[in-house]
Amino acid sequence: MAPMLLLMVALFGFMWWTNRSQEKKKQAMLSELKKGDRVITQSGLMGKLIERTDRFATVEVAPGVKVKMLASALAGKDHTDSQGDSKDAKDAKEAKSGKDAN
Repeated sequence: MAPMLLLMVALFGFMWWTNRSQEKKKQAMLSELKKGDRVITQSGLMGKLIERTDRFATVEVAPGVKVKMLASALAGKDHTDSQGDSKDAKDAKEAKSGKDAN
């Protein structure tokens, strides 16, 4: 009985510690966001950060279309270029077109 209890306490402690470190990373990411950054939300919307307070964020998802959401719903910066393709996707396209040329 005691080894089972000890194992459960260790498991819960590990889960708590992991969650705490993830929460710290998320808070650091949110604090780095500034007005005008391209962001992506947890639901997959991409847009420009218009305003951010401690609790809420306003994101412009299309010209003239602003969405107010919880700041915790922001997943981070959008690291794609202006055409919507990431650098990795561009490299893959170029490599594929290079194969077709041979």
